[in-house]
Amino acid sequence: MSSFTSSSSSQTRRVTVGIPNRCWCGSTLTTFGSKTKENLFRRFYRCEIGVRRQNEDHLFKWIDEAIIDEINMVDAKVSKLQADFGSFMKSTSDLFDKQENYMDGAINDIKNLLQQQTNLPNQTIQSSGPEKSKSNILNIATAAVVFGTMAFIYAKLSN
Repeated sequence: MSSFTSSSSSQTRRVTVGIPNRCWCGSTLTTFGSKTKENLFRRFYRCEIGVRRQNEDHLFKWIDEAIIDEINMVDAKVSKLQADFGSFMKSTSDLFDKQENYMDGAINDIKNLLQQQTNLPNQTIQSSGPEKSKSNILNIATAAVVFGTMAFIYAKLSN
């Protein structure tokens, strides 16, 4: 329930938007039916004090107008929620697109790295021909000679 006051001349007028809960005096509202010719049986909100004291300024609101006000407020809220949801969907979609681009780049980097790592052993295998195998044999022979020399020196020093 929303209300505001505006003063015109000496009388204060209060307007309630939507379905009211309480009167300005603080009492709860009850629905009544109009008994006038113009609005026969038309329902309205009024507090018990306002019904008893007709000359005092208490809340009066037609039920059909209150429902229309409430529907208009709900429509405005729904429109705002739809706009918020639309902007949320757009920003989420943009974030997903950025994330997808980032992931695609990371996957490509990993693929390139794996390809480079697998190409190194292939290149080593392909580059080892007869001349490479000869150098491997020479390396093994050199290692055996060095190992034998170290064993001989160790045996001489231990005795």
